[in-house]
Amino acid sequence: MDDLRVTATAYHEFLRHETKLAIKAFAEEMETKEFRDKIKFDDFSKYMSTIGFPHFGSQKFFDQLRREDRDHLVYADIVTLLYIIQSGRPFCQGKDCANNKLIITGVYFTCVKCFLQHCDYHFNVCPNCFYNERYEHPHKEFLDPMVMLRLKAKQDQSNGVNNNNTTYCSDKNMNKASGSTSSAASSSNAIVPNKPQPKTKNNTDRALQLMQMAVGLGNLVAATTTLCTIL
Repeated sequence: MDDLRVTATAYHEFLRHETKLAIKAFAEEMETKEFRDKIKFDDFSKYMSTIGFPHFGSQKFFDQLRREDRDHLVYADIVTLLYIIQSGRPFCQGKDCANNKLIITGVYFTCVKCFLQHCDYHFNVCPNCFYNERYEHPHKEFLDPMVMLRLKAKQDQSNGVNNNNTTYCSDKNMNKASGSTSSAASSSNAIVPNKPQPKTKNNTDRALQLMQMAVGLGNLVAATTTLCTIL
């Protein structure tokens, strides 16, 4: 998790002031009333469920997100949370990890066929589950995202593909959890909660949208969410 924290902090360092204020407002909405600038588990879990991300509201993920020397979250942790959501960092779906509800913080393996053909469903496993074949899935073609991206780039180059004219999968269903997270397909679209929302929705959507736009995640998604028709 430390690498994700550093990465999120690096992006945050170059955000505009108004963007930081929007993210701050997002964090303040889930603060525990009795403790200023602190977010306890119950408040965090309820808030994540309210905005449509209940899979991020588990005690295990909360403990993973917070630093070990604290029993609560602070603003920096929320910056990391937004980065995790927008970058599509997945949960492991292997037999040894599926019930742990922990984000894979390092390298992971993703099903190539699901990633390229279905678009709205990704199947991901951690290196241990992959190496020990501790997963159930109909496909056997797995790669880590970096290798898959490089192979896709080489394939496009050999095929003479003009990336500026590439048509990508529809983002209509990209926010389905299915045990993993998916990111929006355009820098103009924030992650959209999947059920009717209270008045906190506007600030939530705004914070996610600003974070996405500011760190250039539209380009990141365009690079990693490849053509459905490839392969």
